Amino acid sequence: MKNTVKLISFLMIISFVLISCGAPGAKPAAEIDYKKTMNDIKVLTNDLQGDVSETEARRYLSKVEKLLQPVFAQKEGNDLTIIPVYTKTVSPEYIAQKVQYLGDISGDPSVVVYPKLTDSVMDIFVKNGDYVKKGAVLAKISDATVRAAKAQAEAAYLSAKSQVANVKVEYERTKKLYDAKAISDSQWDQIVTQKDVAEAGLKQAKAAMDMADTQLSYATITAPISGFVSNLAYRIGDMSTPQKPFLIVHQTETVKIDINVTEYDLAYVAEGQRTEISVNTYPGELFEGVVKTVSPVIDPMTRTARIEILADNEDGRLKPGMFARVNIVTHERENALTIDKASTFKQTVLKGNGANFRDDKVVETYSCFIVRDGVALETALEIGIESKTKYEVTGGLDLGDLIVVMGQNNLNDSTMVTIVE
Repeated sequence: MKNTVKLISFLMIISFVLISCGAPGAKPAAEIDYKKTMNDIKVLTNDLQGDVSETEARRYLSKVEKLLQPVFAQKEGNDLTIIPVYTKTVSPEYIAQKVQYLGDISGDPSVVVYPKLTDSVMDIFVKNGDYVKKGAVLAKISDATVRAAKAQAEAAYLSAKSQVANVKVEYERTKKLYDAKAISDSQWDQIVTQKDVAEAGLKQAKAAMDMADTQLSYATITAPISGFVSNLAYRIGDMSTPQKPFLIVHQTETVKIDINVTEYDLAYVAEGQRTEISVNTYPGELFEGVVKTVSPVIDPMTRTARIEILADNEDGRLKPGMFARVNIVTHERENALTIDKASTFKQTVLKGNGANFRDDKVVETYSCFIVRDGVALETALEIGIESKTKYEVTGGLDLGDLIVVMGQNNLNDSTMVTIVE
């Protein structure tokens, strides 16, 4: 019977605890001596006779209830509640802090080819997607006009050349007379001037003929680099104009992405940093890149700086024109102590920094719960870099600590917990 009463007493205590608990983990309104309460219940139980009546059993249970009443009377619940939690052991991990931007992939280099003549397009020898080598003929523009101009230039050149030859003969004859004092200085000056004018005219005619040759060469559009053709904007019969691009040639063994980085992130971006590039064409796959250049100038209109990122593309899988997401790895750590962001509590507080209110600073504090000896302890954390889902912890945690990763919202400092496996 005594064992039966002890069992009933134990079940009663458990029932009171489960029924009376309120907000788990709340601090008691008044300090409770749990050891004394336990010892008092133990004395009552030991004083029970071997065989008790129903009245004595009820009287015993009433006394136990009275001893537990201070715990049950708490408005905010009691701290005898044991909260089930899931935990994770702190261990060294890799963590990287990244900033993400969007941009378009282009060849490195990508050359926009402009026609240099205004005339009709006679032939086009390529189409979009074709690979061409440097110097390959891409198209032909009608050269009838420039051929006529070249013929005129050649005729003018021959005329000027003949005139120079005649003036030179006259110059040599006059020079002999001048040396013999047979003519006046004014007559000599006149022939010298004629010679200079004729020679200048010959140079001018030669330049016009060279220009005509250059204009004629513009009728043939060639590839400035080896690469793939895109953005072909003309058809046979169209009128070309130097203001409208003919096509673009992309060199794709390496590709580049130009992005605009904000002032805030610019402080963390530097040349040589590793980048991760992803495109919709290859979901879940990352391509390695590197920050090649960082503009030293910020655009006052957008408050951003231009960043150029290069990536090897020997297999040609990254195509110019693709839309890319770029993660710039600004910081990374090996063997760092980390914690999931979901397991932390972040608070923003105003910290006094002098007599003047304007000197106060907004400070962010971080904490988490760790389990020691069956008790959840709230621990302040010092945070380093952060990834998308984790923080680097530089202070507050040790290797092997058990972090509460599920159930922490039901805890206060020193709440008793049981770890769910």
